Amino acid sequence: MAVRTTGRETANRAMRVLRVNRIVRVPIIALVTIVLLPVLSCTGDELYFRYQQIDKGNWYRDSTLLFPVDSLSLASSQPVYLSLEITTSNGYPYRDLWLLVEQNLTDTLFLADTLRVVVADESGRRKGSSAGGLYQLTHPWQQLLPVDLNQGYVIRIRHMMLDDPLPGIERAGVKIVAGDPS
Repeated sequence: MAVRTTGRETANRAMRVLRVNRIVRVPIIALVTIVLLPVLSCTGDELYFRYQQIDKGNWYRDSTLLFPVDSLSLASSQPVYLSLEITTSNGYPYRDLWLLVEQNLTDTLFLADTLRVVVADESGRRKGSSAGGLYQLTHPWQQLLPVDLNQGYVIRIRHMMLDDPLPGIERAGVKIVAGDPS
């Protein structure tokens, strides 16, 4: 016995199928976007990128952040660009941040740099990108040519501010990029 359907029932069935397809399609598109976004957003020139969380946003003066770099994979004559990545909260009370940064990328001995990172402009407006009361700031540090690409390197960072602990620093990191970072 054949079941007869009216035009209206056929149209309703077609609309339900379209709704189901749309409901299934949206999460699939979102999932594909989430998976591919990190892959597509990388330039491929990033050699090293690490952060260290500062416990409860209070950075103690005797707390040195260590960033071990096992090796760098790049052409031997290619320079690398180093930058510091700093995340501050609204609780950071100053316009700048003074850091002592040491590295052994060009020698077996550590070379030290004293850096002033400008966190806010003269009017107090924070620099960098923000989300949820946190401010992410990239501070270009230096360009150099590593001596031995297979050597184990270390980058050390500590603050030189008078406060102990220094409030409002949530995390600090190092980024190493091959070629021109711009």
